[in-house]
Amino acid sequence: MPTSRYDELDADLATIIDEVGIQITWNGNPYLAVVADPRVELDLQSGGFMPESDFQVKLRKAVLPDHGPKPRQTLTIRGETFAIKGLTDRPTSPLLILHVARS
Repeated sequence: MPTSRYDELDADLATIIDEVGIQITWNGNPYLAVVADPRVELDLQSGGFMPESDFQVKLRKAVLPDHGPKPRQTLTIRGETFAIKGLTDRPTSPLLILHVARS
C-alpha cells in the first residue's frame, strides 16, 4: 500500500525532531518537540508597559494521546512551567503547534 503525503511528512518530521528536538513534559509524560524562539511584545499594564513573550512548541500528533494538549493546561521545558495559550491544529499537517507563554 503506498504511503500518503501526510505519512511521508510525518516520517520526515520524526527524523528532524529526533535530531534537533528538546524534551518537554506535558501531563506528566516526556515528549520531544521543536521550540521556536520567543516573540516579545509590550503589554500595557498598571504601572507601565511590561514585556510579554510567547512562543511555539511543535509536536508530532502521532506521539500524542487522542486527547492531546488543550489551552489553559501547562507544560514544562527545562524545568520551567509554561501555560498553553492556544493551538494550531490543521487537519492536513502532522504537527500540533502549541502557543505558550510563561505561566
